[in-house]
Amino acid sequence: MVTVRWLESLTEGLERSGALSAAGRAVTKPVAKLVQAGPVKDLLSGTWLGHPAHPMLTDLPIGAWTSASLLDLAEILGGTSAATRRGSDTLVGLGVLAALPTAAAGLSDLSDEVEAPILATGSAHALGSVAATGLFAASYLARRGGKRAQGITLSLIGVGLLTAASFLGGHLSYRKGLGVDHNAFEGPITDWTAVLDATELASGKPQHVTVSGQDIMLYRMDGTIAALANRCSHRGGPLHEGEIDGQEIVCPWHFSRFSLQDGSVTRGPAVAPQPGYETRVRQGKIEVRSTG
Repeated sequence: MVTVRWLESLTEGLERSGALSAAGRAVTKPVAKLVQAGPVKDLLSGTWLGHPAHPMLTDLPIGAWTSASLLDLAEILGGTSAATRRGSDTLVGLGVLAALPTAAAGLSDLSDEVEAPILATGSAHALGSVAATGLFAASYLARRGGKRAQGITLSLIGVGLLTAASFLGGHLSYRKGLGVDHNAFEGPITDWTAVLDATELASGKPQHVTVSGQDIMLYRMDGTIAALANRCSHRGGPLHEGEIDGQEIVCPWHFSRFSLQDGSVTRGPAVAPQPGYETRVRQGKIEVRSTG
């Protein structure tokens, strides 16, 4: 379809933009320093939800502004009451307030990225979102100042920018995989499968093996062998290069922590647990199979 090809060309052009990727690095670098691994990062990332927080938060300003615009259109067509007009004004203001934590969560997510195409598209998405928020904020002030026609006009322009920014947000999630669990499409290893000679796994040192096309991290501790998916669920970091801290492994890229016993997230920014594997030693070979 012509429309699809045009949109593909648009997004590909944005991804190749050096200026946008440079802008993304300039903005996200201080964010990464300010919001490091810990409680605030977990809050913004959605570790407490088990899913990224930013997509969920976007529903609040989008819902408020869309509802306000529908009421504005009804007003343009005539027949609305003073209560309806107050309702649309209130929704515009609530949307602006809701956009603040939404933007903070989005910037936190983008600060974990290093790939130029994602940074470029993310910058365009962020710029469009910020511009839309500014228009709705100006709309609210105009409404409060009695300039109703101007306020409604600003809101309708804001809806257009918001739609474009939302399209880019969807592109980041569904085409570029931003925020998607990096182990989501790994199939289970249903049968016991030999992966390594038992003598080759040193105690106290994570080791990477590949079996059935899957990357697995092995770690010998306290006479047992732990096995987790080696690709960090957050952004795909190699867990075997991370540090061991007690019963946890720390991802070397963004410092997410996972339990060695069951792969559960003990600290973000990861939101999804690491797939785990049962282990046993048989005839001198370490064998694994998926849990569950």
